[in-house]
Amino acid sequence: MSDMGRPDVPNISDAVKRKGDRVGRRLGETVGELTGKFDVPTRAEDKMHQAADAARHRAADAKHYAHDTAEHARAQVEHLVDRATSSAPPVAGVGKQVVGAVRGRPVPIAAAAVVGLVLIWWITRRRRA
Repeated sequence: MSDMGRPDVPNISDAVKRKGDRVGRRLGETVGELTGKFDVPTRAEDKMHQAADAARHRAADAKHYAHDTAEHARAQVEHLVDRATSSAPPVAGVGKQVVGAVRGRPVPIAAAAVVGLVLIWWITRRRRA
């Protein structure tokens, strides 16, 4: 007696095989997930890259802030020089020298501003700890 004459009877071996394939795929996915969770060196490296990216972003933000601060300071000095030149000619010469120094060395002044901000941040963090 063969199953060929009875189309309504499912083939049990095919059903078992399909079930085994599904279980095998799920087991493979689970093993893959667990492997990723227990791969400590790779996870540590990923964290290191994330921290480095965050530090680069903070440094870029600090650079822009320092540049903006230097520009603001330059504008204030120019304003003071303009006021000084209208009231006292000897002070105007010193003010123009200061403005010339700021214009001649914007990168070192911005770097000094960044270093100052980092020092202030570091000191306040240490005091809170």
